[in-house]
Amino acid sequence: MAENERRQDKGVEEHSERGSSPALAIGFPIGAVLAVMGAMIALHGLFGTPDNDRSLGVNMDLWWGMFMVLFGCVVLGMSWISPRRRAGYRRDR
Repeated sequence: MAENERRQDKGVEEHSERGSSPALAIGFPIGAVLAVMGAMIALHGLFGTPDNDRSLGVNMDLWWGMFMVLFGCVVLGMSWISPRRRAGYRRDR
């Protein structure tokens, strides 16, 4: 068990020496996809044909689209201020 942990630590050290991480940083692509899809849904809610009969008069496309855009921006912001990204930026300089 201890030997397996040493191998994992060695693998992490090798990745950090090469400037990458064993964990894939997917915050930026996920945030971008959420923001783009949310914008498309919100635009459909604004300009599309309303289907408010089933949702008690609430434009669900508009509200969920705005929520997805907001959440995508939060994920993008969190990936922007990520310590991993900042550490990689400092290492490159």
